[in-house]
Formats: sequence, structure tokens, C-alpha cells
Amino acid sequence: MRTRSPSHSRIRRGAAIVEVAVLLTPFFLFLFGIFEYSRYIMVLHTATNAARDGARLASVKVTDSTVTGTTVTSSPYSSGAPAYNVATITNHVLARMGGINSQITGFTVRVFPCNTTTLYDDPPTFTPKPGSTAWNNAGFGERIAVRITGTYHPIVPSFLMLQTNIPIDITVTMGSEG
Repeated sequence: MRTRSPSHSRIRRGAAIVEVAVLLTPFFLFLFGIFEYSRYIMVLHTATNAARDGARLASVKVTDSTVTGTTVTSSPYSSGAPAYNVATITNHVLARMGGINSQITGFTVRVFPCNTTTLYDDPPTFTPKPGSTAWNNAGFGERIAVRITGTYHPIVPSFLMLQTNIPIDITVTMGSEG
């Protein structure tokens, strides 16, 4: 009967450690990739639902004179077509985000009546209605949009070879009930 020498068993243990290290590295990369992608999908899903709830509130509150907004013209909008920063809608959207908005830098919520000439293009373009029409002057059935913009930052972008900044631009429209 042959017995193994002590040096042979030590060599085998060292080989097993190397094998485990080689196998676990791609496994953990894959696992962290799944976690990061799932986190990104969760942020998008939550923001979309919050924008939908905000658009619903805006379409219902269109005739409420106590809900007003300040005019904002920023990069996604032209100077002739303003969007509005409405505190009531923004607070409603933030409440629906449940803290997920902290994972989006530059988080903004804008409300505007939609330009119907570009709304039905292929693909649709969501732009504010030209002129000085306030969001709460939309007529019955006119589309009111709530747009959420910001930038998502992955936790470890260089480790997973992801982009360091992923822009988020979600627009939801609903027909005015005013």
C-alpha cells in the first residue's frame, strides 16, 4: 500500500486554493453586476411610477388655483416653451419615490402642457407647449407632462466597467381633467 507524503498533500491544498480563487473571481463579478443592474432597474421603475402619480395629480389639480408653479427654462426646454417647478407636484413625486431619489443626482421634477404637434411624432417628442401657457391653464383633454431628470451613478462603475454617469429622463403624460 502506498502512502502519500506530507509534501504532496500541501501541494494539493495550495492548488485547491488557487482553483477556488480563479473560479470565485468571475462568479463575484457576475453577482455584483446583477446587483448593480437590479438597483438601476429599481431606480427607473420607482421614478416612472412616481412620475405617473405626479402626472395624475397634475391632471386633477389643473383647475386648483392654490397650486401654482414657477416658470423654469432649462436645457431640455426652449426659452419660448417654459416648464414649471410646482412644489405640490414635486412633493407628491418625492413622497412616492420613498427615498430612492437620493440615488439620482440633479433630481428635478418639471410640469408642462405638451406640444401636440410633436407629441404624436414617431418617436414622440415631449416638449412644452409654445408660448406662455401655464401648466394649469390646460383645457380638458390637453396633455400635461411630468418629467423627472437626473443622473444615476453606479456604486462601483470602474470595477464593473459601467458608465460613470447614466442619465435618467422620464416623461409621463396624462389628459387634463380641467
